[in-house]
Amino acid sequence: MKAEVLRKSILQMAIQGKLVPQNSLDEPASVLLQKLRTEKEKLIKEGKIKKEKSLPPITNCEIPFDIPDTWMWVRLGELATKFTDGTHSTPKYVLSGVPFLSVKDMSRGVLDFSNTKFISEEEHKTLYKRCNPEKGDLLITKVGTTGVPVIVDTDKQFSLFVSVALMKFSPQYLDVFFLKELISSSLVQQQAQENTRGVGNKNWVLDDIRNTIVPLPPFEEQKRIVEAIEKFEPLLAEYGKLEQQ
Repeated sequence: MKAEVLRKSILQMAIQGKLVPQNSLDEPASVLLQKLRTEKEKLIKEGKIKKEKSLPPITNCEIPFDIPDTWMWVRLGELATKFTDGTHSTPKYVLSGVPFLSVKDMSRGVLDFSNTKFISEEEHKTLYKRCNPEKGDLLITKVGTTGVPVIVDTDKQFSLFVSVALMKFSPQYLDVFFLKELISSSLVQQQAQENTRGVGNKNWVLDDIRNTIVPLPPFEEQKRIVEAIEKFEPLLAEYGKLEQQ
């Protein structure tokens, strides 16, 4: 078995609830989801976010495998307080200013500011009103190379092109590192591939990203899953080196 296949197998175990032991004391995902909904309603009433169109209920035929009783099947959009993408219009570039990132600047799974274009501070302020990436948010590539999750790990200000989606969420209920692993899993990657539209420069449109079906574990289990995966990483890296040799 190759290192990449082994990593996918570990992720599959993680999203099926088979990687770490279940804890009956964990607050179930049903309660967690209700808290997420309450938080979103509060933000809508305060005018901080806009109400989005309702997502369709998940049918039995859509569920790909069994999960623990304390987990829930949800659509990715249900977990977000905000789901949007970068500007759909090409901005006016300048020699120096605020970085303007597109899919090419994060296709390797990390933010890369080494070869970005720049826009003026004024244009950035306009774009930032609709799409405002901040430290701790999750970005998802949606044009060309689709389905790559990237955690915003900087306080640096930047704007986004349409090729990148922005997912905001409540960190007291969702672990960003778990979300990144979840989107990297075969379950989500397969849905990204199936729902990517067009020929050539393919597009995983925002509505289809929001409709993506994912399993939601209790918050404490999310953290345990991340810890377990992190323990495997150095072993997988070593395994990969031996594989190349």
